[in-house]
Amino acid sequence: MENRFGVKDFVLFFLVLVLIVLVILAIKEYDRQWDQIAAINTSLTEQARVIRDINKAIKGGIRPAVEQPATLASTMPLVPITAVDKDAFARIEAAKAMPGYSSGDWYVTAFGAGVAKLTPLMAGDNLAAVVHSYVIQSLVDRDPATLNWRPLIATPGWTISKDGLVITFHVRDGVTFSDGHPLTAADVVFTYNFIMNPKIACPRDRAYLEKIKSVEQIGNNTVVFTYKEPYFQAFELAGTMGILAKHFYSQFDPEDYNQSVGYLLGSGPYKLEDPKSWKPGTQIQLVRNDNYWGVDPAFDRLVFPEITNDVAHLTAFRNRDVDTFGAAPEQYRDMLKDNPLVERTKHYEFLSPTAGYQFIAWNQVLKGKPTRFADKRVRQAMTLLVDRQKMIKEVMLGYAVEAVGPFLPGISKQCAPGLDPWPYDVERGKKLLAEAGFDKTSNEGVLLGSEGVPFRFKLTYPSGSINYERLVLFLKDAYARVGIELVPDPQEWSIFTDRLENKSFEAISLGWTSGIENDIYQMFHSSQMVEKGDDFMSYKNPELDKTIEEARTTVDEAKRMELWHKADHILYEDQPYTFLAFRKSLLFIDKRFDNVREVKEGLNPNVEWFVPRAERRWETP
Repeated sequence: MENRFGVKDFVLFFLVLVLIVLVILAIKEYDRQWDQIAAINTSLTEQARVIRDINKAIKGGIRPAVEQPATLASTMPLVPITAVDKDAFARIEAAKAMPGYSSGDWYVTAFGAGVAKLTPLMAGDNLAAVVHSYVIQSLVDRDPATLNWRPLIATPGWTISKDGLVITFHVRDGVTFSDGHPLTAADVVFTYNFIMNPKIACPRDRAYLEKIKSVEQIGNNTVVFTYKEPYFQAFELAGTMGILAKHFYSQFDPEDYNQSVGYLLGSGPYKLEDPKSWKPGTQIQLVRNDNYWGVDPAFDRLVFPEITNDVAHLTAFRNRDVDTFGAAPEQYRDMLKDNPLVERTKHYEFLSPTAGYQFIAWNQVLKGKPTRFADKRVRQAMTLLVDRQKMIKEVMLGYAVEAVGPFLPGISKQCAPGLDPWPYDVERGKKLLAEAGFDKTSNEGVLLGSEGVPFRFKLTYPSGSINYERLVLFLKDAYARVGIELVPDPQEWSIFTDRLENKSFEAISLGWTSGIENDIYQMFHSSQMVEKGDDFMSYKNPELDKTIEEARTTVDEAKRMELWHKADHILYEDQPYTFLAFRKSLLFIDKRFDNVREVKEGLNPNVEWFVPRAERRWETP
C-alpha cells in the first residue's frame, strides 16, 4: 500500500505548526503579564506604605526630631539616670538603612504552652506578655544594647522633683491607638485608676503600683505621678506602665472584664485584627497596625502557633513551619551536629542580665492547713538532697549557672557576696528530716512521718517540655535515695495557672524572669499571699517583709544593696524555694532573618530584624 502526503495534509500540518507557535507565544506573553502584575502588586504595596507614612506626617504622627536629651531635676533624682538614649526608633531606622533591607514577610514563632488569656491585667503569664509587647506601649523603654532609658510615648524632657516623689512626663503629639483614636495623658491616668480599682481582679498589678499616691493629668498631654514615699524603682514603675485605651477599656464593667480572655487594643506597631474576638485555642496572629504613629518594623504579620510538645516543635522548625526554636540543652547539642540544619540557621547561646531562674516552690498551706513544707528544716533538706552541680552538668549540659537565690550570681549587685549555694549533703538532709519527725521508713522504703504518713508529694509542672521532664526525673531519683516519693504531676498550661492562682498544689516547678534590679516584693512579701498573688506558696517572714519594705524606699544605692543582701541571706536560710539554676538561652533562628544581634539584653528585639526580598517566605494576602 502506498502512503501519499498531499497538499491537504501539508496545509493541515502547517496549521497545526502555526497553532503550536501561537500557544508558545501566548504562554510567554502570559508569563510576561504575570511578572508585570506581580511587579505592579509589589509597587502598589510599597506605595501603600509610602502613603501610610505620608498620612502619618500629615496627621502629625511622625515622632518629633529629638534635639536635646531628657532633662532631669537639678538635684539627685530618685533613680539615678546616668544616660538617656534620645531616640526609641534609631535602631529600626539603622536597620532600614542596611543593604538589602526589605519590608515584608512574616515572623512565625511557636508558643510551648497554650495561652489562656490575652486581656491585659487578666493574663499573668510570660506568653501573653510577649504578645502585649507588640501591641501595648509605655511612656519609656530601655535600649536593648545600652540598657539606657529611651522616650517612647513620652517626649524627652521628663522631670523628677527634688524629693523624688513627683515625676512629670509629657505625651507626644500625634500618637494614636490602632483604631485611630488619639492617645493622651487621659489614657495614662485611666490606666492607673483602672488597675487600682479593687473590682478589677489584678492584685499583682495593684501591688506594683501601691506606692503611687496619685496620677494626674495637666492639660491634654502632661501627666504627673506622685508617690507616697521614696521608691527605688519609681521612674521605671511610672515609665513602663502599659498604657490602656480609655475609650476602649472603659466600656467594660468589672465583672465582664474579669471574665474576659481576648480584649486587646493598644498603640503598638501590631494589633489583633479584631480587638475583642480572640479565644483560647485560636492561633494568635498580629497584623501590621496601619495607624501606627512610629517607625514601622519590617514584618507584615506575627504568628504564634501553639505547639506544646517539644518534639513536634522541633519537627515544625526543621520543616520551616516556624522560624525559631528555643532548644533544651540535649536538643541544642544534637542540633549543632546536624550540618544541613546549621547551614540554614543561626544559633545563639547567652546569659543576659535579665536571665530568669528556675525553682521549686514548696507550698506551706494547702486547703487551709499547714503542710510538711511549713517546717523550714524540711525545705532546707529538700534543697540539700539535690546535687545541683550534677543537675546542671547532666540535665542542662552545662548551659546554666547554679542559683543561690533570686539574684544572678556574679552579675546582679543584689546578690549577697560570699553567699555560696547550698551544698549537696545527703546526711545533713536526712538529719534535718529526722529532726522534723521523718525518722522512720515503711517496708517499701518510703520515709514516714511521726504519725506514719508516707513522705509522698506531687510536683506540678508545665506539660510537654523536655526541659521539665528531664529535670523532674532527676529530682525523682534524688529524693528516692532517702525514701521520699516524688509523683510527677504535669499539667497543661491553663490548668497549671489555675493551680497557681488557687494554691492547689504541694510543690510546683516554674521560672521567674528577672530585671536589671529585681523588686522581690511580688514573690516573697507576705502581703502577696492573697488570691491570685504571687506568694502562692504562702510564705511569711516578718523580718523579710520589713527588709523588702525598707529596701524599696531606700534611694541610696549602696545602702539599698546592703538591704537586698540581707534579704538574700533570709531567703537563703528559709528556702521557700529550692533555687535551682539560671538557664542560658539556647536559640536557633532561620537564616533568612538579617540584623539579628547579640546585645546586653540578650538578642535585639525582632522589630529590628528584616528579611531581604529574595529570601521572603510568606506574603500577606
